Amino acid sequence: MKEDDGDDLGPWSEFGTAAGIAATGSVAALPATQGLGEAPEGGAGASEDGSQSGFGDKPDLDGLPAVTGLGEAPLLGVGLGGVVHEAAEKVREVSPPAGYHDQVDADGDGHLDKATYRGDGHGGVEILVDLNGDGRPDFIGHDTDLDNRVDYADYDENHDGIFEKRMFDDDNDGILDRTTWLHDS
Repeated sequence: MKEDDGDDLGPWSEFGTAAGIAATGSVAALPATQGLGEAPEGGAGASEDGSQSGFGDKPDLDGLPAVTGLGEAPLLGVGLGGVVHEAAEKVREVSPPAGYHDQVDADGDGHLDKATYRGDGHGGVEILVDLNGDGRPDFIGHDTDLDNRVDYADYDENHDGIFEKRMFDDDNDGILDRTTWLHDS
């Protein structure tokens, strides 16, 4: 075996080549009629006619049920295919309809507020606004009929994560008319 000759494969390429040549030569030296002997009868992997195939039964190393395919693998009682389907349904549920873009002035200062839109799972849209920049919505407007008008809205006025009041647009003119207080506020 010669030393690294500077080719791109490094010093081990020479070893691989020598081993390959030796293996090919030893196989070629066997007569074509010579094999590994008779297959044993019976045992794992034996068929009805007594012939053997494969390496026999695979050992159960973990004691867990065998995984038979992606759609049938047990995962909390639901196959993985079912989990993927449920996740896709959730994405559809929280995605607003294509092209939906209502604009709201949640704090009443005369300027439109930056909003996030999500489907409500019942054919409507929720409009979320973070008024104080803490990462949690302080206003959630509900457009139940997708007419780009808020039908009712929940407010967290003191930014504590609890919505204190709900306002309704009773005459569907786009202005919230009536207020009810939540949680005995």
